Amino acid sequence: MTMITDSSKRVIPFRPNDAKRVGQGCFYLDDITWLNSANIELGDRVKFNSGCWVNGYGGLVIEDDANVGPRTLIHTANHITSDRDTPIAFQGWDSKPVRIGRDAWVGMGCIILPGVTIGEGAIVGAGALVTKDVPPFAVAVGSPAQVIKYRFPDAEPRHEAGEVDN
Repeated sequence: MTMITDSSKRVIPFRPNDAKRVGQGCFYLDDITWLNSANIELGDRVKFNSGCWVNGYGGLVIEDDANVGPRTLIHTANHITSDRDTPIAFQGWDSKPVRIGRDAWVGMGCIILPGVTIGEGAIVGAGALVTKDVPPFAVAVGSPAQVIKYRFPDAEPRHEAGEVDN
C-alpha cells in the first residue's frame, strides 16, 4: 500500500522528452501511467493529479493551463471488433485524437474516450464519462457526460427558433 499525504506528496515535472511536446511548468503528482508519449503534446502549465492513466496512441493535445483530476483515464483508441473470425485482441486499433482545451478542468475519476474535444475553459465533473465533445466554457457531468450549463451567459450557444442542441 502506498499512502500519500500532504507531507509526502511529490510534484514531478515532465521532462522535455516525456512527450512529443512538453510546455513549461507541466507536472504530475506522485504517479501516472503514460503510454505512447510520442503522440502527446502538452501546452504550458498542464497539471495531472495522482493516478491518471493516459494513452496517446491516437494523438493527444492538452493546451495551456489545463488541469486533470486524480484517477482520470484518457484513451485515444479502441479495439477493432468487426471481424467475427479474428479474436478482438488481434484485430488492431481504431484511433481518434483527443484534445483538451486551454484552461479546461477535468474532474476526479473522469473517463475521456477517443475522438473527444473538451473546449476551452470547460469543466468536466467528477466521474463523468466523456463520449462526445464538450463545448467551450460548458459544464458537463454524468455518464455519459451531458452539458448542464455554461460558465458564462455569453458562452451559451444561441439558437434560431426550432433549433435544438444535440
